[in-house]
Amino acid sequence: MEQIISIEFEFKQKTYFALVRIKEKGAHNEYHITIMNGALEQKLYGNHIFIEENGRFIIDPVPEKETGRLRLVVGLALCKHYNKPYYSTGKMV
Repeated sequence: MEQIISIEFEFKQKTYFALVRIKEKGAHNEYHITIMNGALEQKLYGNHIFIEENGRFIIDPVPEKETGRLRLVVGLALCKHYNKPYYSTGKMV
């Protein structure tokens, strides 16, 4: 059974909430994000899955511009919620 949690994050000086659906995938977990704001949910579309491996979240890939900033903010909120580090190569797509 999949677990669902709620996280909050700040984007452009406003607080938003997101639901996180956690899927166990053998060697790692996947965290599927649904933002509870239609415009931001559309902006994150296609970049809404985070992977946890070896006790840290992988933030990559980070898209350019505003979508990338949104993915980074949501990823960091996920890290904060679980008190886990993150990993990023810094590559932008």
